[in-house]
Amino acid sequence: MRPALELPRFLAVLVASLAFCLPSMLMAQEPPGLSSGTGQGTGTGRSAGVQRNPTGSVSGVGPPRMGPGREFEGEVSPRQIPGSRSIPLGPGVNVRFPDDPTLGPLLSGADRLGPVSSSTAAQVGPDLIDNVRMITDTYDRSRALQELAREAILSNQLLLAHRTLEEASRAALSEQNSLRHDQLIIEIITTTGLLSETLIREGKTQSTMLESQEGRPEPLPTRLNPKLSIRLARLEWQRASVLARAIINPTYRSEYLARVAEGLGRDSSRIVLEYVRRSDLDTSPPFEKLSEAEIEEIEKAADDYLVEAEQVCQEIARPIWKNTALERTAINAGESQQYPRAFSIARSIQNAEARSQALILVAESQCRHRQAVEATKTYAEVAEAVARVDQDGLRGVLTGYLVDSLISTGRFEDARACLVLYPTASEKFVAMGAVAESEARRGSAERARQWIASDAPPAWRPVLYRRVNSGVLSKIGNSRQSLFSGREGQPTAPPPQ
Repeated sequence: MRPALELPRFLAVLVASLAFCLPSMLMAQEPPGLSSGTGQGTGTGRSAGVQRNPTGSVSGVGPPRMGPGREFEGEVSPRQIPGSRSIPLGPGVNVRFPDDPTLGPLLSGADRLGPVSSSTAAQVGPDLIDNVRMITDTYDRSRALQELAREAILSNQLLLAHRTLEEASRAALSEQNSLRHDQLIIEIITTTGLLSETLIREGKTQSTMLESQEGRPEPLPTRLNPKLSIRLARLEWQRASVLARAIINPTYRSEYLARVAEGLGRDSSRIVLEYVRRSDLDTSPPFEKLSEAEIEEIEKAADDYLVEAEQVCQEIARPIWKNTALERTAINAGESQQYPRAFSIARSIQNAEARSQALILVAESQCRHRQAVEATKTYAEVAEAVARVDQDGLRGVLTGYLVDSLISTGRFEDARACLVLYPTASEKFVAMGAVAESEARRGSAERARQWIASDAPPAWRPVLYRRVNSGVLSKIGNSRQSLFSGREGQPTAPPPQ
């Protein structure tokens, strides 16, 4: 038999349950309390977990919560902490990225409040420079000034970058720690290369420098023209050479003197290519056209760069860096067709290996620009330099460079004449095969066979004849490829000199 339901007992339990749960259910419908900045949910949009006091704070002594139609009283201003600093608002308060004017002073480093224009925010301002000058530590001040200089270069504030790098250089020279001293100078020399390149590039395309510092003295005119840009870029490298000489570590000193010399040579080549060669083009716009007097003046300035680069090279103590710097300076001069200076610098290299490599690249440049007579003279200097190498292995390698260069420029007679420089018969045999095959590929198979029949040892002739046939087949394959690709009717390239 089922027991009878005791209704009075059930009602008592129900009333007790409602009395226990109803207050919590009603409090859950109230708006969440304000976060104190230290409790659960800070910055996440969740409740602060303070539900049992009307203040929304953990301690229960904070201001009353906001209600509908109720405003803050005067006593609810943010609590101040020691040091006159206020607790910042959470990361989600009043976010209006990226056009919030109140963030302008923080992003630009300015002290003024309020919105800033886009042109002002995109440039380095004088206030920021003044703040950096207040840094007392020389290392940090120099680093900060270098950062400003790089940003000024990107903003096209080139005169400002020049002066900022100058201040950074003075701070670097004042650094007492030898390691930091050298690190700062190395970074400044690297930045100098960026600034000099920008000066030369922008000198022909932009009429003014984007630098506006009202009330500030201007030691240089703000007009950016070729003459000014070339002069200012050279001044940058002159300062860099002074800094490189001040490097304490002797190895780094030699390396960065070499980098300064290389930068001077590279900018000399850039000056000729950007100003003189572009002015000679018929398709160049009128503002890039230069008069004969202007061209002569710019060519003289480019040659002065090379002269100064050679002088810097002579100060380098480490032979490997000295030879490398002279070699690269000569190559840069050759690429810009300053051949007399390139030949002079290359010949001044004492090391035979470096001298021959520099002369080979200068000769190849002369061949590309139809300077056949000058190229012959340069190749003769290369052969003499290679012949002076006493070590057989090194002489064989350098002879290979020379023969390959002569083959690539189509000078097969000169390549055959240089075969006597090989120290071993096996190297000479391989080189003869390369000459024969390349000459046949250029369409002179019969001449190659005549040379093999007259000069090659009988035991070598079968292999050399096979190399000639390989060259002929390669020429046929190239012709077929040109036919299938639709280039048959196009004019062929002129033969190399």
